[in-house]
Amino acid sequence: MDQDGTIVLGQDQDAPADVYDASQSFSGALTDVNLWSRRLSEEEMADISGCRKRGQGDVINWDTADFETGGNSTTVEMSLNETCDVVPQPYFMFPDKLMFKDAACLCTAFGGEIVAPRGKEEQETVYVLGRMNKEACAMNGGPLMWLGITDEQREGVWKYRSSGENVTFFNWALGQPNGHHIENCAVMKGETFEGGWTDQSCRKSFKVCVLCSLQMPVFLRFRGICDSTLYDDRFVLVGRVRDKPYFRGYYRSHLYYTDDGRWRLQNIVSNNTYAVMEDDGSLDFPVGRHKWVFSHGFCGRKEGQLQSLAFTQCAKNAEFTCDDGSCIRINKVCDRRVQCPDMSDELDCSTVEVPRGYQSTLPPPSFTSGAPLPVYLNLTLNAFTHIDAINNRFTVELVVRMIWKDQRLKFKHLRKDRQLNIILPSEADNIWVPTVDFLNAENNQHTIVDPDCKITIKRLGDPLEDNIENSKEARIYRGADNYIRIYRKYTIVFHCNFNFFYYPFNTDYCYMIFRVNKNTNNYVTLEKYGAGISYKGTDQLAEYNIGGMKMERLVTDEPYSGLQTVIQMQHLYTTQMVTIFIPTTLINVISFATFLFKWFDFQNRIMVSLTALLVLTTLFSQITDTLPKTSYSKLIDIWFLSSIVFAFLTIITHTAVEFSHKYQSPTAPGKPLSTSTSPTKVMPSIEAPNYTKRSFTRSRTISIPSTKDPGRMPALINKIAYSIVFTIYIIFFLVFWGISFLQKISEQSKTFKAEDTEVTGYPE
Repeated sequence: MDQDGTIVLGQDQDAPADVYDASQSFSGALTDVNLWSRRLSEEEMADISGCRKRGQGDVINWDTADFETGGNSTTVEMSLNETCDVVPQPYFMFPDKLMFKDAACLCTAFGGEIVAPRGKEEQETVYVLGRMNKEACAMNGGPLMWLGITDEQREGVWKYRSSGENVTFFNWALGQPNGHHIENCAVMKGETFEGGWTDQSCRKSFKVCVLCSLQMPVFLRFRGICDSTLYDDRFVLVGRVRDKPYFRGYYRSHLYYTDDGRWRLQNIVSNNTYAVMEDDGSLDFPVGRHKWVFSHGFCGRKEGQLQSLAFTQCAKNAEFTCDDGSCIRINKVCDRRVQCPDMSDELDCSTVEVPRGYQSTLPPPSFTSGAPLPVYLNLTLNAFTHIDAINNRFTVELVVRMIWKDQRLKFKHLRKDRQLNIILPSEADNIWVPTVDFLNAENNQHTIVDPDCKITIKRLGDPLEDNIENSKEARIYRGADNYIRIYRKYTIVFHCNFNFFYYPFNTDYCYMIFRVNKNTNNYVTLEKYGAGISYKGTDQLAEYNIGGMKMERLVTDEPYSGLQTVIQMQHLYTTQMVTIFIPTTLINVISFATFLFKWFDFQNRIMVSLTALLVLTTLFSQITDTLPKTSYSKLIDIWFLSSIVFAFLTIITHTAVEFSHKYQSPTAPGKPLSTSTSPTKVMPSIEAPNYTKRSFTRSRTISIPSTKDPGRMPALINKIAYSIVFTIYIIFFLVFWGISFLQKISEQSKTFKAEDTEVTGYPE
């Protein structure tokens, strides 16, 4: 500033010492403005601020400087003592008769409490203030004001309502208190009582004026004012107009009670620029949150439309304004527990702020330019409810979780506990939620958003700076910093091609295929979170053992991103061992045991062998009916077919032995055993023809000479066939079980474990 320059106080100038706008002027009082060309010492600052002496600047001296006042300015001469003693008393009288709970609420809304004198000096001061309003509050010794004490918790033990401490000073009138359990509040009376206290019921509709003990001066802020060039957002309580509080803005507006009984927010410069508070049935004071009607279009609303404004003394960024004007901690809002006396802290607890122009059909932009948005998929397989290998399907109870970010959104009232940050289904309808198809599921199922799903927000970022243009205080978080998480349980039937060649020693690999719907991999990519899948059920099921499962990338020709989960299912063969292999093995042993019968005992041998063959055939037919029809032979088919073949070979062997057996009998075809014409009686041979048999007659005995052993050939055939068939069966048995168990062991030895992938920024 030049030596002869000009300084302008209380006005925003648009040119050097010129071009002023009345709406940009300071509204208030200025005094003792000085300017120094040096830095003041701490002692000088202490003397000036403590009103021990006045400082006089060497650049601008308040006493000698030539000040020119504006047209709307006034000058008042005051001494140093007068200016230093301008300390308002910490009381404000509301000459409105209110019920006790309303009186308490009103004082709280102004940042104070109902007065409760704590000594004789304060009692006298309070009584004088009350007596000044006796015409509005009480005549003929009636109650002047409520007192902030109560014995509601314990009869006769009076406590300060604000702190809960015991009252140490009393000024009871004669015979008071006398209300016992009925009257638990107190009032101060005037006239003949001269400020004496009496107890009074605080539950009935009993109305008394109230004197509030406040932190003076009282500063309040308007929330919801979006244009500070028309109205102030900061006000101070400066007195009363028409027996109502009067508030003066810092620059260009004031708030007062009109002659027609309306609260009016008025622009000082323009009488046609104002807002009027609507009567909503609450206390007739502007503190708290109310609906206002502006005389002009304001904040995007047309003239005459209602707009919510909050007039509050609650601390910015730290407290929330209840509708009645009381304050609670901001972190108590929408925590599912009512904190405000009027329960307004649990109203309008929507979590999502959707910006104008938001389209829920478009996926959010990625954080990397040109890259698709990653959607993380995590599955929890709770149980296999049914495995129908015959029809190539299995049913699972599956929990699907998807995690993503939407930087277009903003979130409100987020808690550290994610379970409290719920997006309701009605809100979810207005935001983008990824849809994932279950490609190999029955009925073309896909993920859905319905009342059974749970959408939550994981709070990771810090809240944004509080914006007073919002009527309601809320901690708002950026969508770019916090994850959206959707959770839903499904019961799904998946298709699986079961391979029965090694049945019942087969190991199958079934798939659950997931693919993003509607958005190609240029916009959305499906990524697994961590291992991608976890199994909470038991490994050993009725017929299968779950060997393991893992999630991997789905590779297809389609331009859509997807993942697939591979499940290793090892068939349990214990039941088949007991019901199939052991019984058939025993039947084969019984069939082979017929070789140990006497080779010439054809009847018993053939009966046992045929019975074994019939049992094997019947069992094979029953087992085949329970297995799927395949175009290839199964291991169990080979087992049954081989067992039947061995039983058939046994029967053929016994038949061959019988066919080679030569019987020596007179009824047998061939030459007669004797040429004698003498009558003889010959007994037929009933033993094996291995020796000479004697025959007896009445006159003489004839000896039949021994021939070649007829049992040699059948016995040889029986022996050779037994050795060959049994040897082949043993070889088949060893090869069959060797192949079966080697296949089982090789499948079990495969490492089938889900591999974790690291995802940064989301700790759960």
